[in-house]
Amino acid sequence: MSLKDSMQHTFRRLSGDLRKRLEHLNCSLAERALPEDRKHRVSEMSLHRKARQAGQKSTKLKVVEGVKKASGNKQA
Repeated sequence: MSLKDSMQHTFRRLSGDLRKRLEHLNCSLAERALPEDRKHRVSEMSLHRKARQAGQKSTKLKVVEGVKKASGNKQA
Protein backbone atom coordinates (compact mmCIF):
# COMPACT_ATOMS: atom_id res chain seq x y z
CA MET A 1 0.00 0.00 0.00
CA SER A 2 1.47 3.31 -1.02
CA LEU A 3 1.64 6.35 1.21
CA LYS A 4 -1.08 8.00 -0.86
CA ASP A 5 -3.41 5.02 -0.44
CA SER A 6 -2.68 4.86 3.26
CA MET A 7 -3.40 8.57 3.69
CA GLN A 8 -6.65 8.32 1.71
CA HIS A 9 -7.80 5.37 3.80
CA THR A 10 -6.98 7.20 7.04
CA PHE A 11 -8.70 10.37 5.84
CA ARG A 12 -11.86 8.48 4.86
CA ARG A 13 -11.97 6.69 8.20
CA LEU A 14 -11.43 9.87 10.19
CA SER A 15 -13.91 11.86 8.13
CA GLY A 16 -16.51 9.13 8.67
CA ASP A 17 -15.87 9.21 12.42
CA LEU A 18 -16.13 13.00 12.43
CA ARG A 19 -19.36 12.88 10.44
CA LYS A 20 -20.88 10.45 12.98
CA ARG A 21 -19.83 12.63 15.91
CA LEU A 22 -21.22 15.77 14.30
CA GLU A 23 -24.51 14.00 13.56
CA HIS A 24 -24.72 12.86 17.18
CA LEU A 25 -23.97 16.40 18.40
CA ASN A 26 -26.56 17.87 16.04
CA CYS A 27 -29.23 15.44 17.27
CA SER A 28 -28.33 16.17 20.87
CA LEU A 29 -28.56 19.94 20.36
CA ALA A 30 -31.86 19.62 18.50
CA GLU A 31 -33.26 17.47 21.32
CA ARG A 32 -32.29 20.08 23.92
CA ALA A 33 -33.52 23.04 21.87
CA LEU A 34 -37.10 21.87 21.54
CA PRO A 35 -39.36 22.14 24.60
CA GLU A 36 -41.18 18.93 25.59
CA ASP A 37 -44.63 20.36 24.87
CA ARG A 38 -43.69 21.16 21.26
CA LYS A 39 -41.99 17.88 20.38
CA HIS A 40 -45.25 16.10 19.54
CA ARG A 41 -46.44 18.91 17.26
CA VAL A 42 -43.09 19.22 15.49
CA SER A 43 -42.88 15.48 14.86
CA GLU A 44 -46.44 15.51 13.48
CA MET A 45 -45.63 18.41 11.15
CA SER A 46 -42.50 16.62 10.01
CA LEU A 47 -44.49 13.49 9.16
CA HIS A 48 -47.01 15.51 7.16
CA ARG A 49 -44.25 17.27 5.23
CA LYS A 50 -42.52 13.98 4.44
CA ALA A 51 -45.81 12.46 3.29
CA ARG A 52 -46.42 15.39 0.92
CA GLN A 53 -42.90 15.08 -0.45
CA ALA A 54 -43.48 11.38 -1.02
CA GLY A 55 -46.53 12.26 -3.11
CA GLN A 56 -49.20 10.86 -0.82
CA LYS A 57 -52.70 12.14 -1.56
CA SER A 58 -53.76 12.29 2.07
CA THR A 59 -51.36 13.31 4.78
CA LYS A 60 -53.44 11.93 7.64
CA LEU A 61 -50.80 10.12 9.62
CA LYS A 62 -50.81 8.68 13.08
CA VAL A 63 -47.95 9.67 15.36
CA VAL A 64 -46.97 6.76 17.57
CA GLU A 65 -45.44 7.88 20.82
CA GLY A 66 -43.02 5.85 22.89
CA VAL A 67 -41.60 3.88 19.99
CA LYS A 68 -37.83 4.02 19.81
CA LYS A 69 -35.62 3.06 16.92
CA ALA A 70 -33.70 -0.18 17.19
CA SER A 71 -30.17 0.41 18.38
CA GLY A 72 -28.68 -1.98 15.88
CA ASN A 73 -27.70 -4.51 18.52
CA LYS A 74 -29.23 -7.75 17.40
CA GLN A 75 -29.71 -10.42 19.98
CA ALA A 76 -30.22 -14.03 18.97
